[in-house]
Amino acid sequence: MRKLPIIPNYRKKTPYLIGFITKTSSNRKMSFKIQFGKIIPGLKIYGEPAEYPVLNERDARAAAGIMLVLAIFAFTQAFLMRQFIFLQIFVMLFLIEFWIRIIVNPDYAPFYALGRLLVKKQIPEYSGAIQKRFAWSLGFILAVSMFFIAIVFGIRGIVPFSICSVCIFLLWAESTLGVCIGCKIYSWLINVGIIKPKVRAACPGGVCSINKK
Repeated sequence: MRKLPIIPNYRKKTPYLIGFITKTSSNRKMSFKIQFGKIIPGLKIYGEPAEYPVLNERDARAAAGIMLVLAIFAFTQAFLMRQFIFLQIFVMLFLIEFWIRIIVNPDYAPFYALGRLLVKKQIPEYSGAIQKRFAWSLGFILAVSMFFIAIVFGIRGIVPFSICSVCIFLLWAESTLGVCIGCKIYSWLINVGIIKPKVRAACPGGVCSINKK
């Protein structure tokens, strides 16, 4: 009687390979995540443990720079050339961008994802995610305001001009100076006792304490 050839059991002899394949398949299934920031074990910011969700500040600045260019273009077309279509398009993009950032996940926001791609080879500069969410919520409120003012009601003049100017200034401050105005407002609210977090997350540039309250 002819003996059948013995087939090696690769599952037992190559656990690393099988584990790698299994892990890859699992990661694909769990790739979509609704979250804001990530906790990095052992991370220290300015010498202090950062045991809270963080974001890469370089990604945020790069995204702000991209949005600043588009905002200036739309602004000049609307208030100098009287072509409001570009402003309306940008307002919609602005609204969608910040909605995805604060509700779903910043990684899925188009401008943020593009900014992250452009600076992916740079050393990350982490800061607390909570104050970025607060700052972007303010941006979302401005976008909603402009949506009703410029698109729904078609208002022209000083009101949309003022809101656009504020948006451009905020984008300019973050992209060129590295200053997050919304983060500073969040820090001020903590100082006056309106917001009382358990941990004061690190601000961009180390401008606020991260000591426990």
